[in-house]
Amino acid sequence: MPKFCPFPTFCFALSALFQPAHAFDLAQAWQAALHYSADHAAAKHSRDAEAEQKYQARAALLPQISANAVYQKQPYSLSANTQSHGWNVQASQILYDKSRFAQYRQGRLAAQMADIRLENHADDVRLNVAQAYFDVLLNRDKLAAIRDEKNAYRQQIRQAQAMFAQGAATIIDTYEAQAGYDAALAKEIATATQLQVAENALADLTGLNAAAIRPLDKQAEQVDLLDGRQEPQWQKLAAAHNRSWQLQKAALENAEAALAAAKGGHLPKLTLNSGYQDNHSTREYGGDAQKYRSKGATLTLQLSMPLYSGGRTVSQVREAAARVAQNRELLLATERQAKLAVRQAYLGSHISKIQVLAQQRLLSAADARLQATRLGKEVGIRNNLEEVQAQQAQAEAVQKLAEARYAHIQAYLQLLHSAGVLGE
Repeated sequence: MPKFCPFPTFCFALSALFQPAHAFDLAQAWQAALHYSADHAAAKHSRDAEAEQKYQARAALLPQISANAVYQKQPYSLSANTQSHGWNVQASQILYDKSRFAQYRQGRLAAQMADIRLENHADDVRLNVAQAYFDVLLNRDKLAAIRDEKNAYRQQIRQAQAMFAQGAATIIDTYEAQAGYDAALAKEIATATQLQVAENALADLTGLNAAAIRPLDKQAEQVDLLDGRQEPQWQKLAAAHNRSWQLQKAALENAEAALAAAKGGHLPKLTLNSGYQDNHSTREYGGDAQKYRSKGATLTLQLSMPLYSGGRTVSQVREAAARVAQNRELLLATERQAKLAVRQAYLGSHISKIQVLAQQRLLSAADARLQATRLGKEVGIRNNLEEVQAQQAQAEAVQKLAEARYAHIQAYLQLLHSAGVLGE
């Protein structure tokens, strides 16, 4: 399939999210995975094997040429002793055979379907890589937020201990700060473990060192990945490029070709045959030897007409007709599934964009609350517990924003996959 970019901004929106650095980005991770994946390499070999069906079916329509040599000696008997040898060349060319022509069409469709399956497998690889890629970035962002939170609690513990030593605070303030620190430490350990798992998954998919992954630009949340495009435009893309839809369309064409091949079993076949032979024969009888030679070319036009096959051809036609009806219904079901997948993916991408905006506002509110609580603590109207709670809310807001940002990107990638243009 030729390269296709539905809208210019689609092809560059993701690349705008990444900071320039000596590290690999998502597109490079995709390329590495397609070269590294043994499963994808196996899928390529499967495609190559299925593509040969086209050439095998075409071969049946091309001239068939064979050469033969023969030597025969009859053992001595009472009647005669015969010896013969010779050679011949035979050629045949099908002039009309509807079944063979339909089978050639099936071979071409098999190659086309193999290409579609390979492209679909590549898209699945890309989605898996994107999942691991953004899991790494998400857990890195969460880990950074948790460590900032933990450092704030550590500083708070020092302040509470100093104030307690001066008699300006109770030991409860120290305990509250310590409890917040311990909670942050537990989250840090859990998130670090999840980060390691995600890095291992990305390395396993791509063969790359996950430590060299390129982080997103902090301005990435300002990029509108949907670019204002509405659902009908995505549905139009899916109608032309959705892999499952394309595959089922080809499957219906293949079933129709199989029906034509079965119906061809009732029709005559016309074949042109030609050859050249040179045979020598010697016959000995009663001491006398007689020699014969048969030499020359032949040209034959053969017409064959099937009359009765015990009902096999009629049964094959009924079977093929049922397969056509089956694939028509499957095409309708696939069309509905593809449209639903696009609708759901578009809705998910749109909602996730709204969630990013909401989380940005929540983070701004959490920042303001933390600053107000610290100011209130300085003037004596807020206590240490309220500051701990404000810090926890602020750290949670940072993590939720990171989750929303990466969820939005992955929802957009799923939309591209459902529309069949992820690889573009």
